[in-house]
Amino acid sequence: MALDTLAAISETLPHVLVVSDQPALEMQLRRAGLPVEVISESGRVGMNSALSWGAKALQAQGFTTIVACVGDLPALRPDSILRILDASRAHDRSFVADASGVGTTFLIAHNVELAPQFQGRSAAAHHASGAVNLSTEVIGSPIADARRDVDTEADLAVAIGLGVGQATGALVDHGTGRLGHYELITAMQWRTAEGDRLAVTASGRRITLPSAALGDELRHARIGQRLHSVEAEGRVLSAWL
Repeated sequence: MALDTLAAISETLPHVLVVSDQPALEMQLRRAGLPVEVISESGRVGMNSALSWGAKALQAQGFTTIVACVGDLPALRPDSILRILDASRAHDRSFVADASGVGTTFLIAHNVELAPQFQGRSAAAHHASGAVNLSTEVIGSPIADARRDVDTEADLAVAIGLGVGQATGALVDHGTGRLGHYELITAMQWRTAEGDRLAVTASGRRITLPSAALGDELRHARIGQRLHSVEAEGRVLSAWL
């Protein structure tokens, strides 16, 4: 979900910054084709402290418009981001409430401090702090994809119905519109009549391992290699180390 969120943002904004203490994250994101900058949390605790730290880093680079966004928007589309930005320009600080109206998916600041209030009843907290609610009426369209964050399986089902990005879509059984099932598998030497590799699950069940399901780093899985996977109806949808 984070990859799809970042893909939409990277397509729209000139510079994307991720605040994280994961040392290999920037390399992993760039391998996924996402040209983002990653900086350390530097001891900051909590989402809001990390966002404030990232906002200051961007301001130090000369950026005057800061957009803070949650990472679980798998259906997010670039055109919705552009609509949000256009609507935000009339206000110093503004926010987009999530689909429930309780949380927040976007917070935008123009030439002022970001002052994030994410988590919990963040929409009310942002409104109380002076940020303007970018409602459907203000934006001029529902932008359901930009409001549909994912906290539950039911939320994910709605996001899938809206149309998720490539990374999340690789884990979806499009026959049922639901996520596949996680399996730890081992690549085997045998192949199907169609030429697809076979794998075996931890319970000993044979399963088809198509080449298209393998990430770039696994284009040719080695015999005996153990992989994480998501499968549906006896076929691997996606596999990774």
